[in-house]
Amino acid sequence: MYSYNWDTHTGGYRLKTQTGKFVGSEIRPVFAEELLLTGLHERLAFDPKEWRPLLWARQNVYIHRAAEIAKFHKTRYGRPIDIQWKGVLCWECEPQEGTKPRRREKLTAVDVDAMVERNRDIMTALVADTLKRIKEMYDAHVKKCDALYIGFSGGKDSVVLLDLCHRVLPLDVPVVFSDTDMELPDTYRLWDDIHCRYEGRTFLKVAAKNNALMNWRLFGPPSRSVRWCCAVHKSAPALIALKKKLGMTSVKAAAFLGVRGEESVSRSAYEDIGDGVKTSAQTNLMPILDWGAHELWLYLLEHDLPFNRAYRYGLSRVGCVMCPESSERYTWFVDAVYPEAIKPYGDAIIENSAKEFVSQEEECDFLGSSNWQARKSGVALSKHLSRPAEKQNGVDVEWHCNDLNTESLLEWIKTVGNVYKAESDDSYRLFVKHNRSDGLLIKVSESANDVKTIRVSFEDDTERKLLLPVLRTILQKSVACVGGCQACEAECPTGAIQTTSDKVLIDGALCVHCLRCQSVDFGCWRFKSMYVADSSQTGLRAINAYNNFGLRSGFVSVYLAERDAFDQTAQLNHAKQVPAAKLWFRQALLMDAKTTAPMKLLDLFEQRGVEDSLAWDCVWMGLSNHAPIVRWLVSTLKLGVAYSDDELFDLLGDSIKDVTKRGGIQALKNMLVSTPFGAEEAGVCELLKRGKHTVGLKRRPHMVDPLVVLYGLYVMAEKSGRNAFTVRQMMTAEFDGDSLSPLMAIGIPPDEFKRQCMGLASLYPDFIACSFTLGLDEVRVFLETKSRDDVIDLILRK
Repeated sequence: MYSYNWDTHTGGYRLKTQTGKFVGSEIRPVFAEELLLTGLHERLAFDPKEWRPLLWARQNVYIHRAAEIAKFHKTRYGRPIDIQWKGVLCWECEPQEGTKPRRREKLTAVDVDAMVERNRDIMTALVADTLKRIKEMYDAHVKKCDALYIGFSGGKDSVVLLDLCHRVLPLDVPVVFSDTDMELPDTYRLWDDIHCRYEGRTFLKVAAKNNALMNWRLFGPPSRSVRWCCAVHKSAPALIALKKKLGMTSVKAAAFLGVRGEESVSRSAYEDIGDGVKTSAQTNLMPILDWGAHELWLYLLEHDLPFNRAYRYGLSRVGCVMCPESSERYTWFVDAVYPEAIKPYGDAIIENSAKEFVSQEEECDFLGSSNWQARKSGVALSKHLSRPAEKQNGVDVEWHCNDLNTESLLEWIKTVGNVYKAESDDSYRLFVKHNRSDGLLIKVSESANDVKTIRVSFEDDTERKLLLPVLRTILQKSVACVGGCQACEAECPTGAIQTTSDKVLIDGALCVHCLRCQSVDFGCWRFKSMYVADSSQTGLRAINAYNNFGLRSGFVSVYLAERDAFDQTAQLNHAKQVPAAKLWFRQALLMDAKTTAPMKLLDLFEQRGVEDSLAWDCVWMGLSNHAPIVRWLVSTLKLGVAYSDDELFDLLGDSIKDVTKRGGIQALKNMLVSTPFGAEEAGVCELLKRGKHTVGLKRRPHMVDPLVVLYGLYVMAEKSGRNAFTVRQMMTAEFDGDSLSPLMAIGIPPDEFKRQCMGLASLYPDFIACSFTLGLDEVRVFLETKSRDDVIDLILRK
């Protein structure tokens, strides 16, 4: 929250009344243990038993009495640290043999008592404000939630949060530690030690049914894009434990968490109350969101609170032994301090990788460079799952699958409606509320080679659109579900789902068919983690069909003038430009899919002009769902990260020819240069220049008119065949998914997206309905009566 200056008098720092932001550059104390571990002791003299901080560090730079004295380069697992000595430690040359060795720089420990005293006034005010905020949060949620608890992770944030909460909250608010089975050894020691400090308060440790290594082998190692570990090993066990403790089938919980905005760019945009961030059944209360690490350490040292010993060895954060969000530096320190703890997870990563390693050095480099963290699906795994092969013939649909578990299918289908055995042994009837009275006939058969076949005949196209997406998800769950996961059991509001270590049981009498158990993308965390398309990213193999031409404002001008006669235009090259423009127009939903007839969206350009940003924002919604190269950009590139042309080339993968990749990147860059998408101030992408040449790009958040969001919701709904979505589903961007949400297409924060949806629902109730309260999380559009063209009419009348 507050900024600071270095204080040479105490060896620490002094807070200033000005506020400051230190996202990604927080400071931390450096203790004797870290100096001995890393080799910094070679040029420093100090008491190895000193308990107080000796230095401070910011990222990889070490600071003594306000002066930089060392910096680490390329701190990577399995390799020695590369130390760059600075300032007083920057000896120009090593002492020659026979000469007197150089004197090491003597360190004096930070005067902790004096530093605390010099910061007392500001810290007293900060603590008072935080205690008041904790009480406000408690009062606002105690009556509308079934349970409140204090989350404990073993990090410095959770220790400070626990101490603050203990001063304000009643003793019946428990402390809950979700033991992932992957915690650092010193985290378990801290948990055992901290109980006695807070007499009278309940401490609960909860864990998933399966141990972590078992799930790593079942799901594949987690990654930055597929963080199944948090749902399976943190959120689900905590909610299930609270249900059992209260004797309730459904719990609306509020959790006090030590989340801080300084920890990452994404968290810096949080508000201190987050509803349904990780699970729809929980509200996150984050009273120290604005605290900086320098304020946390002042509080810890002033109150002599116990903290995780891992910090004394140099870990800047405390998390799991092997975390998909961790840095290369973190992995080096964990390996150096806890080698026996990290080895099994490193082995699991290598065992589950589809990559063939030729040496231990190559394996070590793979782990150290964090390549394992980058996977987005099951493509990089040695074992994976595929969707059941689907064939459609009108209203008749047939699926073929090798991995389908029939017993699991018959359980999960109960979440859609009531299921009864039909006339023949392999047939069942599914009765869905407000659907036909004779039920949907489902036939399940098995061939000699163990291939399961599922056949369904829908009554009409309306029933097909209603039930087909749901049945696809049920089949995916039936292929992938392992009962020990418990994520769906935690989501269930009625207690209808019960899991064992290897299967799931659905109580049809309790199930209300809310489909909250399908809220994860693809309907199942394990399927999401291990899914591989039949031919991964096949759509990208056609990106050279643009003939290196991007969509251009000039193309739209020609189309406005020519319309149905666009094929005969004399203003564009017929060999390359016209085919490229038609492909872009169709993917942008400007042109009919089979003819050159204009779609309703073109009327926006006619009314508002070819450079109108609102019209182009609508085009971006269409391209994000229908243009493979744009869909790839949105689902692959992180917001705010710069990518060079070479990095874009590599990210397109090895399954696509080099000439195709070069053509696709050229077309993409050409479009960004030739449309408002690449506008300097307000485009969806920032173009990286070297002189006159574009050498890369960076995605950036892009605020749009709420009606553009509504248009994007209808584009997504029409593409997927669904009319209802949860915000968490829409926060996932997968190239192989059925659609991309406007939330991901333009990169707006979820809370802002919710506000826009609520505003739209109040103004246009015939188009959209939404609910984000009391554990409900749903945005619904009305495809039965409205379409994206109707949204365009709203914009035209604006």
